Amino acid sequence: MRFIALGCGLAVALAAVPVAAQAPGGYDAAVAARQAGRPAEAKRLLESWLAARPGDADAQLQLAYAELALGHLDAAQAGFEAVLRQAPDYADAREGLAAVAARRGAPHDSHRGIFSLEGALSDLTGGARDWTEVAADLQVPAGQRTTLGARAAYYHRFGLDDVELVGRVSLHPSDNIWLRAHLGGTPNADFRPEIEVGGGIDVRLSQGNATVLTLDGAYQRFPLQDVVTINPGVVQYLAGGKGWITLRGIGTVADDGPLEVGGLLRGDYVPAAGWRVFGGVSNGPDTDLGVVTRVTGLFGGVEAPLGNRFGVTGSLSREWRDGGFDRTEFRLGVKAHF
Repeated sequence: MRFIALGCGLAVALAAVPVAAQAPGGYDAAVAARQAGRPAEAKRLLESWLAARPGDADAQLQLAYAELALGHLDAAQAGFEAVLRQAPDYADAREGLAAVAARRGAPHDSHRGIFSLEGALSDLTGGARDWTEVAADLQVPAGQRTTLGARAAYYHRFGLDDVELVGRVSLHPSDNIWLRAHLGGTPNADFRPEIEVGGGIDVRLSQGNATVLTLDGAYQRFPLQDVVTINPGVVQYLAGGKGWITLRGIGTVADDGPLEVGGLLRGDYVPAAGWRVFGGVSNGPDTDLGVVTRVTGLFGGVEAPLGNRFGVTGSLSREWRDGGFDRTEFRLGVKAHF
């Protein structure tokens, strides 16, 4: 069967493929070209094949993967979605959508709204009071290349309570550029920023296993000091977009003080649609409490699907703070797509 071409086709998709479309010929040559790293040739052959057999789900899938290899992300996403409309349980198409999303550095369902609810509990050493945190986040598309978002987070630390509110906008003017900005603050702040404003840009330098340069910056006015942060970085995608490694610099200046620097190394992997595992390590200045403190951190977690519209994320991290308490945090979140 031709589903062997990708290794995990499903019987439901086979039922949707006309018998004539399973004959050898142009299709087999197209698959061979794609697997040999010649996506342009594969695309040409598959388009010719589909002109006579528009209902061939396998050929549509192969064409979507060829478009993905060529860096045509909108066409690839449209192709995978077309396959799923014909064969909703076709796992290879769902994995293709995950690869598109990973290549873009955006959520899997970037064309749909996302609502998430997340909570965290931290255990502190040295007899310090435990911390709690609850956050709600909403993201909605405002066009094909614009996303609006809002976040409200409640923090309870050292017997004090803060509620931080942030609005943000993300723009995707081309397949190779992402822009973002945010504005927010904390009314009657005790330790979170009274005012915060920032933005960032991502630029993809190559197709395929893409390399993306990132730069983020922000200004935060805390009750005790003003803080400016600059975070340059690079993201390298691997395994056709299913995995990626992030290396990010951390630069912080508080009031008129010196520049404090550090870094973060993180890895993510998407083994199947809706699934993601991640982990990393960091060392550098941290402003979580409104005062710059050097922190070394180790973290990891997993995201898993709960049906087609819901997912759950869990993570565990450990922080070692210079001259203060250490912290272990457990974080659990749920996400809904609409």
